[in-house]
Amino acid sequence: MTRTLLVSAVVVGVWVAGGSIVVRAQGPVPSGVNHEVRGQIGASINNAGLQNTIELAWIKPTSGSDHPLVSGAHVAAGITNVLTPTQVKFGGWVEYSPLSILDVRAGIDPSGYFGTFDSLMGFGSYDEPFDPDSRKTRGGAGAGAAGRVYLSPTLKFKAGRILGSTGATVEWWRSSAGQPYFYEPTRDTVLRSNGDRLLTTTSVLMYQWVSGSAPLAIGAIHTLARVDDAPGNRIQKLGAIAVKEFGASRFRLPHPSLTMVIARYLDDPFKKDEWSAAMAIGFRR
Repeated sequence: MTRTLLVSAVVVGVWVAGGSIVVRAQGPVPSGVNHEVRGQIGASINNAGLQNTIELAWIKPTSGSDHPLVSGAHVAAGITNVLTPTQVKFGGWVEYSPLSILDVRAGIDPSGYFGTFDSLMGFGSYDEPFDPDSRKTRGGAGAGAAGRVYLSPTLKFKAGRILGSTGATVEWWRSSAGQPYFYEPTRDTVLRSNGDRLLTTTSVLMYQWVSGSAPLAIGAIHTLARVDDAPGNRIQKLGAIAVKEFGASRFRLPHPSLTMVIARYLDDPFKKDEWSAAMAIGFRR
């Protein structure tokens, strides 16, 4: 499948660890059902994280028009496998893009937790401290299962060399943790075990330099995560992002990319004004 790909950055374990960022200008989608395989391995500090992701997507165009506003309209479906030191996740999603600038995705992600690195650690309330030192003192990570159902609309745009996206994801979580609340490591927050709702937003604005088939884009990124009933635990970051594409093949990977991010916590119950960083190597074919 060929598409007009301006910037694609899938960053795992960065702001709300386990989230993803995709910045693209959607060009005309080839006729028929097309498939794409995307993968990446990412690492981050503060919070420390390591994550490997593989995604297989099927895309079918819904418009035969060449008009830029609708030429990228499509429907799609995909499956995703994510592996971290704390969990393994197998998910599925469907996506509807009525316009080239709008994607609406819905999905489900059941996960199994290994009982490592504080996963599914139980808490009695949202207000109990869950910073790394408190979790280390508390102990009690457990193996078990959890999952989320989510809905995620995203707007994308391109104006010359300027491109960006802004999107929101509403997530509904539930877990098998034995206590009323549990620590979810990929979201770095405490959630209600019998059902909870989390809102995340991500906005990216970038400037792109194009040199052959290896574009470079640099810009700014803002993220926010908020649990409905625990506004004091919200996480907000502002930082810089750089994405480098390497053309058709490099490092024995098809269409590899390198993404780097450095960001500052504007809001966090324990890390306000601290810095975080992340890097991810990805591919697509």
